[in-house]
Amino acid sequence: MSQKGSTYHWLIVIACFFLTAVSIGITVNCFGPLSVALSAKFPEATSSAIQYVFMIAALANLVGSALVGKIMEKFTMRLAMPVYAIIMSAGVFMWSQCDSLQMYYIFAGLVGFGASGIAIIPCGALINNWFEEKKGLATGIAFTGSGAGGLLLVQMTQYILGPDNNLQAAYLALAIVAAVVAIPTTIFIVREHPRDKGLTPYGSGQANANQSSLPGIPIKQFLKTGSFWLLGISVFIIAFINVGLQNHISIYVTKRGIDAAMAANIFSLYLLLLIPGKILLGSIYDKVGIAMGSIYGLITYIAVVVCLFYTGHLYLAFAAAVFFALAGSMTTVTPPYVTARIVGLKDFAKIFGILNLFYGIGLVLGPVIAAKIYDASCSIDAATSLIDPATGSYTNVFVAFGVLSFVLCISTILSARKRDEYSKMA
Repeated sequence: MSQKGSTYHWLIVIACFFLTAVSIGITVNCFGPLSVALSAKFPEATSSAIQYVFMIAALANLVGSALVGKIMEKFTMRLAMPVYAIIMSAGVFMWSQCDSLQMYYIFAGLVGFGASGIAIIPCGALINNWFEEKKGLATGIAFTGSGAGGLLLVQMTQYILGPDNNLQAAYLALAIVAAVVAIPTTIFIVREHPRDKGLTPYGSGQANANQSSLPGIPIKQFLKTGSFWLLGISVFIIAFINVGLQNHISIYVTKRGIDAAMAANIFSLYLLLLIPGKILLGSIYDKVGIAMGSIYGLITYIAVVVCLFYTGHLYLAFAAAVFFALAGSMTTVTPPYVTARIVGLKDFAKIFGILNLFYGIGLVLGPVIAAKIYDASCSIDAATSLIDPATGSYTNVFVAFGVLSFVLCISTILSARKRDEYSKMA
């Protein structure tokens, strides 16, 4: 095998960039502004009821994540990923035909399940397979797609929604984008291993490439270690905090007196800065290690919380977006990178598939629990016995997320203590 012509290594990174752009970009990043439009379309619905659309998609993604490793092992990525891309695109299209929240709930399952096969797990596995050196940089670049895609798609969605909240047209446009980008990428570019193109992993030697048994800890052994549970806690908190904040930040800033158009600009700034933020985080991991990367994440999370407490000032709302972009880079970069560094190549996809259950649970619970905490702070309208959202406060939400950021930092550092031992096991 040869590593000449290694531009294909970076073509794999570009493929992952586009896949995360449409999968995470649509299912996660676009939900913030779409949730505002859903609230306007269904004014009788509580904040929690709106978040159930996202929760069901996340639950379906959770189920899909548990299966994706085995499915791709049996059918290969090249065969399975186009099918997942079609399923997700079809689900988003069906959202464009919905006229009740219950219908949104039903088709959220298709969207979430389809996204599980083209987003974090397969893209993380591809980067781990194709890169030995510069794994952090490659991971950072690959997952900037979620921010870049989110930035463009949020602006497109906001424009199409317009003053009339045209959800049907917005979801139809997103479905077309998903199909046009994801299906050809998975068919024509994705290759599971460098050997499929006559290459070796980037930065690896010939001897390493020819090993019959890849290095790394077996899945059954890793599941019995403390590192597994600590890493599970880490990926749970990462999803819980980031998506919990992301899905509420547009709603929060509008409640603090910032109009919807400016709120969309603040959210777009966050998505724009995710692009350099993820590359920066990947480089930090490569250059100074997991511990310093975790401390960096803690500092930026605390800065977000402090700024949000004073978001009535517009400049602090923008500052919160800047820090949130730096902290939010952990959402997609940290789980695959840290997992790969700890467990090695042998059973990465299977192990990461199981760890992604923790991630998926955090994804599901974060926005809903944040909404429940918010709803609990609202007063009850005496005339209608309904929650009055105008009286609610996100203070307790931000305090809880700030505390969790400390737990995240500690659990990530502790989970990686034996990475040199585990990742190099024969």
